[in-house]
This record gives sequence, C-alpha cells and structure tokens, in this order.
Amino acid sequence: MTMDTGVSSTRREATILIIENDPSDRLLLEKVLSSRGYRCFSVTHGREALDLLERVQVDLILTDLLMPVLDGQRTAQLIRARPGMERVPIVAVTAYPPDEARGSSPSGGYDEYLLKPFKPRQLLDLVERLLVR
Repeated sequence: MTMDTGVSSTRREATILIIENDPSDRLLLEKVLSSRGYRCFSVTHGREALDLLERVQVDLILTDLLMPVLDGQRTAQLIRARPGMERVPIVAVTAYPPDEARGSSPSGGYDEYLLKPFKPRQLLDLVERLLVR
C-alpha cells in the first residue's frame, strides 16, 4: 500500500536553484520547498550559480537581488544569455517592491518578484504557477 503525499510527480521531479546570501532566508526557502518534494540546490551568489548551472539542469530559479560577488540582476542576465535557459522562470526574492528593486525593468530578466518577508504559501503558490506554465 502506498501513501498519497499530495505531491504530484511533476513537482517531485522539479529542481529549483536558490541563490541567496542570507543564511536564514536560504534555509527558509530550502525548508519550504523541500517539504513539498522539490529538489533544491543552494548557492550564496551569482558566480556560484553560474558554475552550478554548468553541471545541473534546473526548472526554476529563485534569486536575491543584493548579493556579493555577482548581484541578482547581472546573474539573471547572464543566465538568460545561456542557450536553453531563456524559458527557465527566474524569480527575484527581494525586500524591495519591483518599482524600487534594481533590475525591475524587463531587461532585468525576472519573470516574477516575491517580496520579503513572505509567507510559505505565497512561495509555494508562485512556484507551482510558474512550473506548470
């Protein structure tokens, strides 16, 4: 007898890259997403993300905007320039409203914004919506 966890096979198979330099924010994102069956990879800045993307294929990216080494806006632009990455959803996870956030223009490369602090349900709803499109 198998138990239905309520997690669809699509969600179970989805891989999410988290780019977040704040340890508590990174842990919260990982915990909420992994609790729903998503496979998560986490890095602390854009350069690490670009290196990881050489080895791992992802279905969605969550990125902070203000990070050391390589910020979220430049990271999103570099990811979008990679062949095959044009359609991978990128979400800016930020404490700044989109009109105040760096990279809020269409050239910023983001599909959506998630404002900090967020509720776990907001995160899950957004991720689910972006993964099914």
